[in-house]
Order: sequence, then C-alpha cells, then structure tokens
Amino acid sequence: MAGWMTSTVVGAHLDALAAAHANFCTRSGPADWAPGQAGATSGYVKIAATTAGSPTSRWGVLLTGGVHARELAPPDALVSFLEKLATAYLASSAITYPSWTDPVNSIAYDSFTIPWPWVRKVVESLDLYVAPLVNPDGRDFALAPVSAAEQELHKEWRKNRRPAPGGNPNPLAVGVDVNRNFDVVWDFNRCFDVAHADVHSSTEPADETYIGPSAESEPETKNVAGLLRSKEISFYIDFHAFSRDILYSWGLDTNQSTDATQTFTNAAWDHRRDGIHNAAYAEYIPAIDDGVHRAMAKRMSDLIFTRSGGSDPRAQARSRYTVMQSANLYVTSGAADDYCFSRWFTAAIAKSPIRRVMAFTIEVGGDPKDGPDHDEGGFTPNYVTQYPKLEREIHLAAWAFLTAVASLSVEAPSAPAPPGSP
Repeated sequence: MAGWMTSTVVGAHLDALAAAHANFCTRSGPADWAPGQAGATSGYVKIAATTAGSPTSRWGVLLTGGVHARELAPPDALVSFLEKLATAYLASSAITYPSWTDPVNSIAYDSFTIPWPWVRKVVESLDLYVAPLVNPDGRDFALAPVSAAEQELHKEWRKNRRPAPGGNPNPLAVGVDVNRNFDVVWDFNRCFDVAHADVHSSTEPADETYIGPSAESEPETKNVAGLLRSKEISFYIDFHAFSRDILYSWGLDTNQSTDATQTFTNAAWDHRRDGIHNAAYAEYIPAIDDGVHRAMAKRMSDLIFTRSGGSDPRAQARSRYTVMQSANLYVTSGAADDYCFSRWFTAAIAKSPIRRVMAFTIEVGGDPKDGPDHDEGGFTPNYVTQYPKLEREIHLAAWAFLTAVASLSVEAPSAPAPPGSP
C-alpha cells in the first residue's frame, strides 16, 4: 500500500518533530527504547511545555499504536496527530480538520475544529508520551515488497519477529503476540479454568496469539512496560484495528465491584477463573472506577460521532463506536491495557501505592463482516479512500481523552477502593 510508513519513516518523523520543537518535544534514546530482535526501532516522543502557568505536578499519559504488525492505520495517525499538535502549539492556533468525502461511497464528513485552549491545555498540563509504532519489526515485515505467493503471509502478520524456537521451519512459528506478553495473568493455563474460560491466548508458537516463552520476554513488551513504570503513566490508550469499539479494563473476566478477593492477585483463584460465560468468578474493579472508565470511553465515542460523523446520516452511521468492557469482546491474558491497569493494584499490595490508573484499547474502523457500512479495509485500509476517515477518528479519540485528563486535578498515590466505598 503506497503511503504507509515503515519503521524508518516513523522514526524519521519523530526525529524531525523533536528537532523542530526542542523546547517542548523530547525524543527517546537507545537507552529508553530497545530495537526488536530483527533490529528495527522507532521509539517515542514526550510532549510537555513548561510555562509560567504550568502545573508543577502532571499526569503521565501514554498513547501507543502498532502493537500488531498488520494493523496499519494507528501508527500513521499517531504521527500525524503529533505533528498537528506541535504545529498548532507553536502557532498558538486552533486546528481545523477539513471536510472529507469518501470517494467510493460519496459520503461527506464535515469539517471540525479543535480550539486553541484544548491544544494549550494538553501541551502545558500533561506529560504526554506517544509511541506510534510498538512493533517495528512486525510492521516492516507486513509492508515488505514480496512475491504474490508470499503476500498473504506478510499482509496478515500480527506478531513480532522473534526467531522460531528450536529451529522450527514453520514460518508461522516466528514471533510472539506482543499483546499477550505482558505480566498480568500471562500464564493463562495456571490462572484460568481453560476448559471454560475461552481465553484468546496460546502456548503454540505457530498461533497468532502465542504468549512467548515468559512474561515480558520481548523487547517490544519491555519497552512499553518499562515506560509505564518509569514515567508513572496513569492514563493509557492502545490503538488497534478493527471493530469500532472503545474497550476498558478488565479483559481478564467479567467486571464486578462487590468481592475484592476475586482478583488476579489472588492465587487461590488459579485454575478457577472462568471467563465471561460462567458465573463462578468475576474480576474486581471498584465501582467508582468502573463508572469512570465507562464515562471516559463514552466521551471518546461521543466526540467521534459528533465531530467526525457530522451532519450526514450516512456518515453518522459509520461513526458509531461501541463502549464495552474488554472481556466482552473476548477474554485475554497478558494484554497491555490490563497490565497498565493492574499496576495500581499490585503497587498497593506491595505497599508502594501509585496514582490511580485508567487504561483503554480502541479498535478503529468497522468490521467488514458486519456489512458494507462497516467495510473500511479491515487491517489494511486503502490509504486514499479509507484511511483519512480512520485518521480523523483516532485524532478525535485522542483529543477527547487528553483534554479530559488535562482537566483533572493530579491526585496523590492511592490504593483501589474496597467494596462499598462511596
């Protein structure tokens, strides 16, 4: 697909961004972000300006994309989001997104404007980290020019490029699913009643959801997990494709707010966690945090609908994102969003509490199986006729999220509230 950025191009854009805006944009270095096992890297940037009115304490926020190699839209859109944000801040200006007409379906998407106060608030009130391309080796493999016989393997590649174990000759045995490699219920065979939980993870190297040889075994996982820990990230979005869903934790099991012993930290529940279709176990989340997650997800969904959907009913129909608990899509282990959220719980148990945490996954673009109004190219949208719409939606989700966080007072470290708390 002409236009999609390779890891080298993503890195070059981030280099240029940091060079042009050194007073508020900081580039990651080799010590901060390791390359993949095939050698590619892109890293991240930090956006934060210090002015006379800037707060002395800020929320740490992280946006990531490109965890799965074949999901092409999020990395490019996060790069363009950064460039728009930096350009507008430098000029002290609003950002106007022009109208766009889908050339295939003749559907008009209205223009919209992000006001200057939003731009200023994000840059001057947050420590914003953006890693547009977490899995650069995998993306370069997905985008590599290959023969017709090899195209399906490359185009559908999901994992990183860890060498196959033990010299396995199966080309599918290469790689680990980075989004199953984080250290939260990673060992799903121990943590779940696997006969009933229907966990979308695998210990078979040739499977797309292979969890890897150990938790946080992959450099891509270490990069994100290390950033979450070292930069005190409290708010996180991981952008994926596809299904027009805004997902909030937990992905481990059905949420509940009445029994704090039913938690991923309680080994007494090992081999008994049973997934969303069974009632014996459900994952504890304080009621207030369950509600706040829903409200934040709805804020993102609403802004996508009202700004990108605009006035055309056909555009509105294609701009509806469903707010959903992650596990209701399917049960996962070792996922980035759940790992981020889990840190709040494990830190409290270790008596080293951190600030409250919120984490989301956004699945961008419709599912072609749901009909023509949902067909936006799946993992590999057309760069000219489909990607521009998805780019707008990723930007709007980011604006909704970041402006909400920037308006919140920074809290002291705390522990998750027990059941029955107000």
